[in-house]
Amino acid sequence: MAGRLMRPADFADNMQKQSVFQSRLLPYALIAPQLAVVLIFFYWPAAQALLQSFLLQDAFGLSTTFIWFENYRELLSEPDYFAAILRTFVFSIAIALSSLSLALLLAVMADKPLRGVTLYRTLLIWPYAVAPPVAGVNTVATFCAAGKMIVPN
Repeated sequence: MAGRLMRPADFADNMQKQSVFQSRLLPYALIAPQLAVVLIFFYWPAAQALLQSFLLQDAFGLSTTFIWFENYRELLSEPDYFAAILRTFVFSIAIALSSLSLALLLAVMADKPLRGVTLYRTLLIWPYAVAPPVAGVNTVATFCAAGKMIVPN
């Protein structure tokens, strides 16, 4: 199809089918749980952190003073803060480049017809199979002390 004009029939063949909801409220009901999770676990804590960044609390949390931008002035006057930001950027870029390069190499190797490619592809999927049992063992080790559950019955 490259290099020629497309007719309307070609567009119809290439179009994807879309869902049509009978009720106007159904799409909102379907997206509501995800929006609730995002609001409760992302936006609410972020708003709380932003609000608390303008406050000064004593060690026991008994008194709170609204100090406006004093925390930010103190933070931005520290040269160690900017050094930490620079280290974070360098580390993030290095990790992103190295992990993407390794992932690209593994993907290219998995696509080539090599000897033992079935074993190689199986080992590529291995982390997905191993992670849930490891998470379960970690959870049991975290909540069990001397063979007894810490969580009350």
